[in-house]
Amino acid sequence: MKHIALPAIIAIYFVISGCTAYRPYAQNPFNPTAKIPKTTTSTKNNTGKVSDSTAFRATSLGLAAASRPTPGAIPHGAEIGIAAALLLGSGSTKPAVMAHHANYLIIQMPLSEAENEKAAQIKMGALVEGAVIKSLQPAYQTKIEEYDDHYAFGRVSRPRWIRVNGPYCENWSCQVHGPMPTANALQWEGEIEKIKEPIDGNYYYRYPVLSKQTIGLVKITKEYDDDGFLAGSRHFVQGEEILGFDYEQFYQRISENLPSWVIYHIAITNQAKYPYLLINGKKEEQRPKNL
Repeated sequence: MKHIALPAIIAIYFVISGCTAYRPYAQNPFNPTAKIPKTTTSTKNNTGKVSDSTAFRATSLGLAAASRPTPGAIPHGAEIGIAAALLLGSGSTKPAVMAHHANYLIIQMPLSEAENEKAAQIKMGALVEGAVIKSLQPAYQTKIEEYDDHYAFGRVSRPRWIRVNGPYCENWSCQVHGPMPTANALQWEGEIEKIKEPIDGNYYYRYPVLSKQTIGLVKITKEYDDDGFLAGSRHFVQGEEILGFDYEQFYQRISENLPSWVIYHIAITNQAKYPYLLINGKKEEQRPKNL
């Protein structure tokens, strides 16, 4: 039995560590799977937020129902189904970690924009990264952070995010993360698939999972390296939302710098605002007829 125990433990650890290899550096409220310590402000304020309420989820369902089907985006019925699932799960005693300024991207990239899914993923990553940097200029300075994280059994991943310096972010104390992969880094973010839109019969590139592609700007509260016997050497960043920062203007400026086939869903919750859409920086009550 003793001879079996160690291999079994190592096998179990391999499975667990494989699951935690995603977004290990982004432990903040914009990452629903973040492992944020219970003592942080973000987790303390999680329960009771508008985003945790049945009313908020019901409104999300209403917005999904009112939205017109979008060629190349996630199927209309599927979006309603996901919103309904959130509504049904509203009574959970352990709500997911969510940002007060929740947001997510939906795309309907024409096939003419990229030769395949991988190329589309990289192109979309460059578009998002460029839009974020432009949205912060000229008040903020930005620089790219990119490094190798080492995992058990020799595996390596390369995170990539934007470090920010400026108001509320003095001494380069803020982080922006989102679906900004390159050919060599952050390749697990912003994955794209090609689907056929039943409405017009055309194929488009899109994100396969609704509400996963979020853009988060946080104040870094803790940053450190962790060297584990089996886990390897990894870099961690913990952060929380910035009190006083104008997230709505930030999102609007990002949207202004993205193509018209990008729909930006915004769900500001700390002011009890219901979800709305941004397309080229313009607020939409529902999806335009031509999309």
